[in-house]
Amino acid sequence: MHSLHPGSARQAAADVGDPAARRLHLLVLAASLLWFAFWYRDTLMAMVDIWERSDTFAHGYVIAPISVWLIWRRRHFIHGVPIASSLIGIVIGLGAGAAWLLGELASVDAVSQFAFVGMLVGLVWAVMGTAVVRTYAFPIGFLFFMVPFGEFLFPTMMDWTTHFIIWAVRASGVPVYAEGYNLVIPSGRWQVVEGCSGVRYLMASIVVGSLYAYLNYRSTQKRLLFVVASIIVPIFANWLRAYGIVMLGHLSSNKLAAGADHLVYGWVFFGIIIMALFWIGSRWQEDEELAPVSTSHALDGTGPEAGTSSRFAMLAVALAAVSLWNPLLAYLDRQGEHGPVQFAQLASHANFAPADVALLPVWSPSYSGMRSEYRAAWSGADRPVGLYIAYYRDQKPGEELINSENRVLISKDPVWTRTASGSPLVKLDGDEQTWASLEMVSAHGRMIVWSAYWVGGRWTTSDYLAKVYLALAKLRGEGDDSAAVMVYAPYVEGEHDAAATTLERFVADMGDSLVAMLALTSAR
Repeated sequence: MHSLHPGSARQAAADVGDPAARRLHLLVLAASLLWFAFWYRDTLMAMVDIWERSDTFAHGYVIAPISVWLIWRRRHFIHGVPIASSLIGIVIGLGAGAAWLLGELASVDAVSQFAFVGMLVGLVWAVMGTAVVRTYAFPIGFLFFMVPFGEFLFPTMMDWTTHFIIWAVRASGVPVYAEGYNLVIPSGRWQVVEGCSGVRYLMASIVVGSLYAYLNYRSTQKRLLFVVASIIVPIFANWLRAYGIVMLGHLSSNKLAAGADHLVYGWVFFGIIIMALFWIGSRWQEDEELAPVSTSHALDGTGPEAGTSSRFAMLAVALAAVSLWNPLLAYLDRQGEHGPVQFAQLASHANFAPADVALLPVWSPSYSGMRSEYRAAWSGADRPVGLYIAYYRDQKPGEELINSENRVLISKDPVWTRTASGSPLVKLDGDEQTWASLEMVSAHGRMIVWSAYWVGGRWTTSDYLAKVYLALAKLRGEGDDSAAVMVYAPYVEGEHDAAATTLERFVADMGDSLVAMLALTSAR
C-alpha cells in the first residue's frame, strides 16, 4: 500500500487547515487579480462602457458583487478544501489569452471580453487549484455574465415579435397591414423597434433565473431545467406583452399604451411573469448544501511535496501565461500601421456620368468611427445612383467596421423606415458576390441600398467572415484597412425592379474601378 511521506502529510494538512498558508494564497490571488485588471484595463473598461450606455446589459454592474457574495456565503466550505497551484489553470489561461488576441485582431469585442473572463478564471484556477474552483464553480462561472453578449439576437427576435403580433391581432378580428416592422391597424400605426424585441427581458431572465436555480436547487438536472424555462418563458411573455400593448392601444383609441407608458406596462408584466416563474419553481426547492468536514487531501497541482519556492514559480508562470498577449498585440498592430486615409481616384464609366449628390435623397447610414468617408453620385439611364464608403484603419473599440452600432438603417431613424431586405448577386472582382439589400421608405419617396464589406481585398456581407478576414490580415502584418461600401438609388412605388437593375448595372460597370480604388487607398 502506498504511504505518504511524513513531511508530505504535514504539507498537505497545512494546505487544508493552516490559516497562515491560506491567507498567503488569498493575498497572492488578490494581488494577481489586481494586476490582471490593470494589465487588461482596456478590455474591462470596454465592457463597463457598454453597461453604461445600454440598458440591455446594465446588469453587468452587479455580476461581480453577486459573485463575491456567493463566495462569501460559502466561505466555510473552503476549510475542507486543499489550496494548491494548478497546471490546468495555466493551460486555460494560455488558451483564453490566445482567444483574446484573436478577438482583438478581429475587433470582436465579445470574443475579447469572454476571453478576458476566461483568463481571470484560469488565473484563479492556477493560484487556488482545482478543488477550490470545483467548490466555487458557479460563483466563478457567473462572472461570464459580465460580458455584454446577445445583440445579434435583436433582428431575429424583432422578426418573431412582429410575426406574432400580426398573427394574434388578426386572430382577434382586427385587420393588419404590415410592411417590414411597420404595422397599420384601423386605429393607428405601430412600429416594432429594438425595445420590442424582448432581448432585454431575455438577458435579465437568464441572469436572474440562473442565480435562482443555483440558490434553490442542488440537482444539476433541476438547475438546467429552470434555466431553460428562464430562456423560453420570457420569449413567449414578450410576444404576449407586445400583442397586449397593441390591443390596449387599439381598444382605448390610443389613450393607453401609445406613449412611454407602454414601457412601464411591459416591465410590470415582465415582473409578474418572473415572479410567477419563481413561485412555480419554489415548489421543487431543495435544502441548502452543508459545508464538508475538514479533511486532508492530496494537492492537485504541483504535488504534495511542492514547497513555497515551487508554488511561487508556478504563480510566475501563470501570470506570464495571461500577460504575454498584450505586448504581442502591440507588436502585431505596429506591423500594419499606415498614415491618414487618402482616397485614390475612382475611374468613371461611359454608362454613368458624375452628378451632383443633391439629386439623391437625403440619407446617411448610421456608421461612426471611420477614418474617412467617400460620397459621390452618378446619373444613369433612368435614375441617379449614389456611392457611399465608410473607410476604417487602425481600428479599436468604438472605431471599428463591425460594430453593433454600425447599420445601414437604425430602427428608430426619424426619416426612413425599413420595408424589406434581400441578398442580391452582383458581378464584382471577376466573380459573383452576394451583397445585402435594404429597401426603405420616407415621406418623400423610396430607396434601395445594396451594401457589402471590403476587408483586405475580400468581399463579404457576413460580420463573422469580415472579422476572420480582418484577423488574418493583421496576423500577416498587412494592417486592418476595411470599408463598408454602399450603392443606392431612389425609386417610386412600382419601379423597384428597375432601380435594382440600375444598381446591378452600376456595380458591373464600375466594379473594377471600385476594387482598384480601394486597393490603392489601402496601400497609401
